[in-house]
Amino acid sequence: MITGIGINHVEADRPAADPITGMKFNINFDDVKVKGESVEITYTFSANYEGGAKGDKSVGELKIKGIVSAKETAETISQINDAWGKKKTLPVKFAEDLINLLNFECAARGTYLAGSIGLIAPLPLTKAKLEETTQPK
Repeated sequence: MITGIGINHVEADRPAADPITGMKFNINFDDVKVKGESVEITYTFSANYEGGAKGDKSVGELKIKGIVSAKETAETISQINDAWGKKKTLPVKFAEDLINLLNFECAARGTYLAGSIGLIAPLPLTKAKLEETTQPK
């Protein structure tokens, strides 16, 4: 269960005044720390704004960094420790919930930041749906 969301760094850049023709979003989980039943996930949310005649020019970027805190069951904590320790990933259900929460929070908070430099709101239009993949052995 998510117990807190913090932002500790924001960046916004608008290097070109070209019209915005597209956006790409990315969320990275930079670090995971587990202590008892508490988990802290350090994240980076970025929205890259594209423009130019072919949509191949960077016309803006928004970056938000912070920490999400959660309290989880012993089973989920074990899964998080295992996934992060082995592959620097998170369990699919936990990651999916976290991504959807961060999409909402960073879009809402990033709207003010983006608007102040002439970028449109960083609003991902779809809900993330993750699936477990299996690697061939």
